[in-house]
Amino acid sequence: MIILADLHLLIALLIRFITRDKTSVIYHFIPVIRFPIIVIFRRMKRITVLFVLSVLMGGLIWGQEKTQADTIAVDTTAAIVRTWILAEDNTLLKDISLDTMQTGFQVYNPAYQNSISNSYLGNIGTPVRNNLLYWNQKAAEYLFLEPFIPYMYRHDNTVFYNVRKPFTLLGYNTAITSRLKREESFQALHTQNVSPFFNFGAEIRLRNSEGQYLNQRARTVNFRGWMSYIKGDYSIHASYNNNLFDTRENGGLENDSLFRHTSGDERTYTTNLNNARSQLKNNDLQITQRYRFGKESTVTDTSSLTGIRRLRERTTKTGSLMHTIHYTRNRRLYEDDFSQTGPEFYHNFYNDSLITRDSTFHRMLSNTIQLMLDENPNRKTDFGARMFLTHELTKYMFSKPVDTVISANNDTIIEDLVERQYNDISVGASLVHTVGKGWNWIFKGKTWLTGYRAGDLFLSGEITKFIPGRKQPSFVSVAARFSLAEPDYYYQHFASNHFIWENDFSKIKELLATLNYNNPNLGLDVRAFYSVLTDYIYVGTDTMPAQFNKGLLLIGGIAREHLVLGPFHSIHTLAYQFASNRFIVRIPDIAYYTSNFLAFPLVRDVLTLETGFDFYYNTSFSAYGFVPATGFFYNQDVRKLGSYPYLDLFLTAKLKRTRAFFKLEHPYAQMIEKNYFQVLNYPMSGMTMKFGLSWSFYD
Repeated sequence: MIILADLHLLIALLIRFITRDKTSVIYHFIPVIRFPIIVIFRRMKRITVLFVLSVLMGGLIWGQEKTQADTIAVDTTAAIVRTWILAEDNTLLKDISLDTMQTGFQVYNPAYQNSISNSYLGNIGTPVRNNLLYWNQKAAEYLFLEPFIPYMYRHDNTVFYNVRKPFTLLGYNTAITSRLKREESFQALHTQNVSPFFNFGAEIRLRNSEGQYLNQRARTVNFRGWMSYIKGDYSIHASYNNNLFDTRENGGLENDSLFRHTSGDERTYTTNLNNARSQLKNNDLQITQRYRFGKESTVTDTSSLTGIRRLRERTTKTGSLMHTIHYTRNRRLYEDDFSQTGPEFYHNFYNDSLITRDSTFHRMLSNTIQLMLDENPNRKTDFGARMFLTHELTKYMFSKPVDTVISANNDTIIEDLVERQYNDISVGASLVHTVGKGWNWIFKGKTWLTGYRAGDLFLSGEITKFIPGRKQPSFVSVAARFSLAEPDYYYQHFASNHFIWENDFSKIKELLATLNYNNPNLGLDVRAFYSVLTDYIYVGTDTMPAQFNKGLLLIGGIAREHLVLGPFHSIHTLAYQFASNRFIVRIPDIAYYTSNFLAFPLVRDVLTLETGFDFYYNTSFSAYGFVPATGFFYNQDVRKLGSYPYLDLFLTAKLKRTRAFFKLEHPYAQMIEKNYFQVLNYPMSGMTMKFGLSWSFYD
């Protein structure tokens, strides 16, 4: 009822945000959040007093007899909502947890939800590069989208729902700062079932971040819609994702030495670019259909953690026939204007020395047919098999330097485009065993027969051993893969006003072995990797793509531990990495994150609080610079970055279905050496207070 009553206000909010109206988002959102805010602030004095007393005496009040279940709010959506994603080439419906938990709610920046160590331009919505090898590293079909992957809605992270009641989630975050440095984020999600078998929904997320420094504004608009139908032998999953990234490019501070050795407001420091902008647009549509055939003998699957009876039972069906169609369309536009400031930032001007307007384009339509032979759950030694065939029609386009055509009357200048289209055909197969509670394994292979990626090869295998535990089983997993991959098209061919290259790189060869141990009873997860990488592609100190034709040895690991002692929680994540050539591969040796907090019920089964701090650190290394014209992070040797501690203080609260956080980021920014850079010339934000709310509705 609340949502219906305020629907017109939400529509006004979206229109104003998309049209870049300067009015604050929160102004239009106040009628929706007025009731929770009034309740919270009326009780603020009481909550503050009780909070301080709890911090000082929490150990005495709750002591050792309290368990984790007593101190952390239980997920109340389990009996209402079931969620899953499509995994293993869309063949597996993998259950996931709905994001309604209190712990970690204050970490809302997608960059740090994805990785504990990043090369990051400083404010939410700007490009980011993960500093950890083989940890949530994802590739994009379109090279220029990779710095924005943590923010994106994609077909491979689309969450599908089955709900007993209509489910709505609203969220709002903001930085409590001046209008010139404003940061706001709004999220709205709604999903409902038409029948027990048919669900649909939509989600939108809007972000607007002015940044603490000049010419740093970033605006993102992410929208997705989905539907699923699962009944009997037929199922269909469909998702549509649309992403827009609109960023002012400032090229970093003009004199970061001045910044590091003086004090003052962040917006008093001049930047390298004053009239530059990049915009990326992404559209992504995927539809997967599945038909099961053969005789059926169902076996009830009770492994679901959600409490809702699964719509897909483990069966002895002979097999499945699947078809997936995927379409993506991407475009990047970069503009700069030196007509008033003069061309001093870039070295080359191939089209125009004053104004730049570069664009690249990518489009892909793929069709995949899969034939699956299912496992028989009544036979522990049984295994499943899968064969698949994929056709991809891919188009690349970019603008090349203008040509001069001599005519009879005068010179006519025209701008032309480079356009290439490829038909890539690939085939593959896999064998899988998941029956029983002992050993699981999967082996997979894929090769490309024609097109731009002709001759590419991918082989992988993973073996998992489950170990019975007191509450949940732990497991040990060993995996290996070998890949032979053609470099991205835009690493090979590219032209613009400031950059031109035409490369003939060799295929990239990679051999990777990983080991994973997970013990949920101890809150422990350990992963290690060993990799040999040949013909690695990187962006060198000259800001141009290059290839290292020798072998690289990469070794590392990451461990995560969640310790609980009464109301006190301590989460630690420690990563170690080694590269045989640090000139080519730029990574920190050690990255560390810890979150330490007290979790306690203020009103039992009604209101819980968590208060503590988050801490981030990585060792210094020759990190990256950033090129606005291409959107690439490049290797730089001007200065080592890192070895700087980042601390955030936070208080989170969960009142029934409402979550809130108050957060003070980087409180000592002006008190110690101002060396908080993660990318050359791009300092991180100074001290900032942030606030966020999230509501869930089940009606």
